[in-house]
Amino acid sequence: MNNVTFIDTVITNMTSNKNRNGAIAKLVDSNDAPLAANRIANVMLDLAEKRQAARIDAVRSGVPAPEMTEKPEHMLSFVQQVMNSSCWAARRVANSGKQRDMANGLDFSQSVAEQAGNIASAALADVEVTLMDDFQILNELHSWMCSEMNYMTDLDPLFLFAEKECIDEEQQVYEHTHMIMDFNDMLAVLEEKSKELSELANTKKRDHASTHVFGAKQKPKAAKKKAA
Repeated sequence: MNNVTFIDTVITNMTSNKNRNGAIAKLVDSNDAPLAANRIANVMLDLAEKRQAARIDAVRSGVPAPEMTEKPEHMLSFVQQVMNSSCWAARRVANSGKQRDMANGLDFSQSVAEQAGNIASAALADVEVTLMDDFQILNELHSWMCSEMNYMTDLDPLFLFAEKECIDEEQQVYEHTHMIMDFNDMLAVLEEKSKELSELANTKKRDHASTHVFGAKQKPKAAKKKAA
């Protein structure tokens, strides 16, 4: 079975994000190393060298170095996000393998698998093998990156799927809501999250349909008065 990887496609898709991970993904995608893990490692070193050069220039010029928007330390959370996104891609491919058009005998799971990362099979077992191979790659990369940042304490390990939520905005304190290492547990959590996201999207659509003023000169209709 010629299953490959979700990682490359996930990073390319992340380049369209208008956030820090999107900016990092663009740096990774433009690196010329042949393998994604090496591209990520190179970008981490590039950012470290860029910061060091800025500090030296600041000492020489007496002008404080500008704050970097992307830092070497950000690469750790980037790798976790790549792993999370790979889980979502794996779920999509696995679900496509269950949805065949029995009326005409067509199976569209192959095209979904290819779009998600040149995956040769949408069978659940094969999807799991591909995803866990990706995890092994990113986990070794993440461990190496942590060793390069031994000046930091309490570094999180890489999880198959992990999420945090802010519990103290003033102090910027975050707490894990998910720390998953099992493939089946991950699928169960993503199923629940998919339902939540679908409900949220439907609510936003309903709010827009009910409150948006369509047309430049249209005025909202006055609410009916309730009978006394």
